[in-house]
Amino acid sequence: NGERAVCGDAGLAALDRQMAAQYRQAFASTDRRTRAELERSRRRFLAFRDQCPSDDCIADTYRGRMREIRDIVDAGRR
Repeated sequence: NGERAVCGDAGLAALDRQMAAQYRQAFASTDRRTRAELERSRRRFLAFRDQCPSDDCIADTYRGRMREIRDIVDAGRR
């Protein structure tokens, strides 16, 4: 459901591309433990996104995921 919504809405697609770029950069620049946490949290994010009843929910979920990626990377650097 979430994937179809993203493909059908330019704003959601832009958020998806932004988040994907952030994820790739984070994954490439961190250690093994942080990468594992990024992968685990990615599965949770996708499951949550796919349960969203509206485009607004999906957009909020993407914004939250981008904050989460930043927080995971920051914690891995401590």
